[in-house]
Amino acid sequence: MSFSSRRRNYLLTPHRRDGLIEWMKSMLMHSFVLDALDTTGADTFTHFEILINEHRQMTNQFFNELNNSSASCGNNATLSGMVVPSRLKQLVPSVGTFYTHLPLRHAFLVYNAKYGITKRRHICISFNEIRHILNLAQIMAMSHPYADAPGKSLGKGDDVVDNARDVDGGSRQREKDAKVLEAAYTDSLTSPTVSPMPSRPSSAGNKKEEEKSNLDPSQGPLERPRLLEPRDRSESIAIEQALSLLPSKATLPGPKLICFDGDQTLYSDGANFESNPKLAKYLYLLLKHGVTIAVVTAAGYEYQAEKYMLRLSGLLAYFKERKLDEEDLERFYIFGGECNYLLRLGKDYKLHAVREDGPGGWLISTKHIYEAPGNWEESKITTILDKVETSFRSSLIDQNMKARIIRKKRSVGLIPKADEKIPREALDEAVLRIQTELDEAKINLPFCAFNGGRDAWVDVGNKRVGVQVLQSYLGIPAEETLHIGDQFLNTGNDFAARSVCPCVWITDPDETTYILKSILRLAGVPMMTLVLEDANEGVDSPIKATESRDQDGKKVNFEEVERRSSRVMMDVYTGEMISKKVG
Repeated sequence: MSFSSRRRNYLLTPHRRDGLIEWMKSMLMHSFVLDALDTTGADTFTHFEILINEHRQMTNQFFNELNNSSASCGNNATLSGMVVPSRLKQLVPSVGTFYTHLPLRHAFLVYNAKYGITKRRHICISFNEIRHILNLAQIMAMSHPYADAPGKSLGKGDDVVDNARDVDGGSRQREKDAKVLEAAYTDSLTSPTVSPMPSRPSSAGNKKEEEKSNLDPSQGPLERPRLLEPRDRSESIAIEQALSLLPSKATLPGPKLICFDGDQTLYSDGANFESNPKLAKYLYLLLKHGVTIAVVTAAGYEYQAEKYMLRLSGLLAYFKERKLDEEDLERFYIFGGECNYLLRLGKDYKLHAVREDGPGGWLISTKHIYEAPGNWEESKITTILDKVETSFRSSLIDQNMKARIIRKKRSVGLIPKADEKIPREALDEAVLRIQTELDEAKINLPFCAFNGGRDAWVDVGNKRVGVQVLQSYLGIPAEETLHIGDQFLNTGNDFAARSVCPCVWITDPDETTYILKSILRLAGVPMMTLVLEDANEGVDSPIKATESRDQDGKKVNFEEVERRSSRVMMDVYTGEMISKKVG
């Protein structure tokens, strides 16, 4: 289908759909219509699990053959572009690469135990619910790598149900993880789809009645943590002591490198990380226990560290008040401009540019990656930016956008004028138009054209390259890397990361917070440690929601951080610093 014919019918372009999730939803629709989801739902997810495992095995086999036949094929760029003749690929042509086995049946059972989706008679399982189940399966798989679904073979004639019955030791670990996550899902305050309810004044006598009314009777012996009972500071100190008993330098089970998008993942779109003590605490705990954290963001301010620090002001303040060790601080990175500017946190709690050239320089040490920035030619970069600027100007005029164009060293943006909005359809049109033009021009440098929600950008480079460079520079394999982001449709800038590591698709910072809590739970952090500490930082605690405490009891006041950062504002598009007059 030509670009012009696709343009005539907006709905024919599947740019706002995900092929795998849509296919799963259609398969589950049959059971729902027949009122059989309660009896066949788990087996359907078992079938998905088997098809994904078969696809993964064929991908690995095909890649190993290519790697053995030609050294030049031994990179992830080749892996992302090859066509694997699996059954899943035939059913979902757009399906990508899977780096781990996904225990989808167990994830479904855990999710269903909380939400009872198989009991519904009028509303079928939704896109977002399948997304949550996939996310849950992914973090379960990375925390405890399960053996692949056992069976004689994965041929078309195999019995789906028998093939998925676990008879090895992996099933015991699955059951253990299921209990852990069922307990976590029982807590409505940390559910990925249920927002916390505001607290209401109540006497000590009726608090117990409130707790009883919130218990889910379907959970059987699982006991809901009692969050609303008053606690004194000594209990919070005990929690900190419990945390200190965990092996602080031993790597916890789970991903060794977690990459995050910035906007709408760690903080709201266009905002800064200022007042999210729960998320800050979980990031702190991950760093403290050996995980490397990298913010891979489209925000490109070159190596002007103070501008990235402003966007992360509350998080960095939290690290400083908690006195995070130098060794842990140095495992925090930010990759600006998708993959162009690498910075690392230092012992002074400030970001510093990582050396590009010379011994140990990240540009030099990653040149073996075909698409890495160290192999780019400036003339080709200029060619891309010129084409993008011309295309954006055409889109701006054709659609009468109230927008302006800005050009940076490695990117071009189409951004709204002051107090104006650009329609989503107009941004999608601009992105799809430039994607097609660059594809037709056979540009051989990586690029990313994406709709940022309020704006559209084209960066030279993309998050596939950014994550791949970090994996190589830090020596962390793809199967131990996790990317968390909110833009996994093909007009989003997280989409490219799917080809180089496992991914988790969230929609806002609250979901990110829940995912990190689940990772910590599966890694062995006691549930009550997290639940009670969350309550101490929540609305029912004597500590304000805008405050946290360090190990010495000193307050980390996020409200004060926000007030200070508001004195100096920044245009998130251009990076221009704007001093705000006080009084």
